[in-house]
Amino acid sequence: MKRVQRISTKIGALSAVLMLASVLAVSAATAASTSADGGKVYFDNNKQYLFNNAWGKSSVSGWSQSVYYNNASDLGWVWNWPTTSGGVKGYPSIVSGWHWTDGYTAGSGFPTRIWDNKNINTSVTYNFASNTSGVYNMTYDLWLHDTNNAKYNSRPTDEIMVWLNNTNAGALGTYIETVSIGGSSWNVYKGYVDDGTGGGWNVFSYLRTANTNSIDLNLKNFADHAVYTKKWIANSKYISSVEFGTEVSSGSGQVNLSRWSLSVQ
Repeated sequence: MKRVQRISTKIGALSAVLMLASVLAVSAATAASTSADGGKVYFDNNKQYLFNNAWGKSSVSGWSQSVYYNNASDLGWVWNWPTTSGGVKGYPSIVSGWHWTDGYTAGSGFPTRIWDNKNINTSVTYNFASNTSGVYNMTYDLWLHDTNNAKYNSRPTDEIMVWLNNTNAGALGTYIETVSIGGSSWNVYKGYVDDGTGGGWNVFSYLRTANTNSIDLNLKNFADHAVYTKKWIANSKYISSVEFGTEVSSGSGQVNLSRWSLSVQ
């Protein structure tokens, strides 16, 4: 299995927020899109936004990537990364909460402390365009901090990833075991990101053993496994945000979401 080198995705994300970004707000009935690197399209009363994260652009020429929101059952992203080199180039995604920002999206329910035992329920149905090809995945990304007041330069302590699709890609770190969570089977990997400044964070990845394009999950169950079953994370940590998107290493394609929800309760 080819391993995706994900270290620069986090370093690139930290610098990306320092650049001027296109920011758009939309109502439930308004269409919006952006192809700007770092561009944002807000929706759900600004609790969430589509983020055109193209942090790997410096290593590829002729790339393109955009995110779009037509309505609550028609949103997604399009990409073209003409390269055969390894490593993730972009992560077009939905963000709720923190993402190398001062503060959190208002009303999102983040941050939430693990020991508060709140559910993080999510539902998604998506489809790839028929001409989608290359190396990519579909994954949730949960960011954890020691603080409930994370800033743009706050280094995470831990990251939990939940992969629904794995197309020619692979997780960072070492395979640990296969577990059953939320009615599905997941291969668990444990790794570490060195951010290049003398620090980093742990990464715990849960890869569904069979790809799916539709699922209902309580993401709390994955955090509980890492915290209470494996003892990898302290229950005093805060989950600062959840993202859902496509890590793209190469190729071109489109993902359209016809069902999407995320709530902290």
